[in-house]
Amino acid sequence: MPIVTLTSDFGLDSHYTAVIKGALHKRVEDVRIVDISHRIRKFDAVEAAFVLRSVYSEFPEGSIHLICVRSAETPESPHRLVRLDGHYFIGADTGVFRLLSDKQPEGVFDFSGLNLDVSAPTFPEREVFVPAAAHLARGGKEDLIGRSTGGLKEAQPRRLSYDDDTLIGHVVYIDDYGNVITNISRAAFKEFGKGRPFEIQLRTSRMSIRKVSEHYEDVQVGKEVAV
Repeated sequence: MPIVTLTSDFGLDSHYTAVIKGALHKRVEDVRIVDISHRIRKFDAVEAAFVLRSVYSEFPEGSIHLICVRSAETPESPHRLVRLDGHYFIGADTGVFRLLSDKQPEGVFDFSGLNLDVSAPTFPEREVFVPAAAHLARGGKEDLIGRSTGGLKEAQPRRLSYDDDTLIGHVVYIDDYGNVITNISRAAFKEFGKGRPFEIQLRTSRMSIRKVSEHYEDVQVGKEVAV
């Protein structure tokens, strides 16, 4: 059974998610639709990429992932089908595809071969993404969706900045448990720190942490911890 996943900023109370699911079921009789998250911050393609990057490899190869964040097509952000790591990703090229993996895509296609019901989509998730996903779910070839195109837009994520004594990173995601996930990798932290004593500070808090732990249980319940 083909799998189609949904990642969006629609929220939990919106009917838009149901519209997409209904449209998919109408076009593909036997399809499994999986909600990854509908609580992405509004228009935050970087957060969408982080969430999808964290989970897509757990799905079988051939899965189809719809990225329903900043989906409007513009000359700078055209709609694209991307085959990457054995998976299919459909969305607007806001730079989000480059953030999904460090690997190079196996194929990038436009949607010039799609027969759309509307000439100027106002709800591209339903009017463009669903027909493309349905074609793939029915076993269709990607080159029938459109032409193979050139490269993808390079993302412009917030980068680390540093001087001799300070490393500044950025929050990319906060989960429902209150875990704050930054773009500072453990490797970057170790390389910068070089074993020196350190203090981790948050700009909006007086909290400071002077140790990186291996487990949450390494500190008392309710205490701040860096892992």
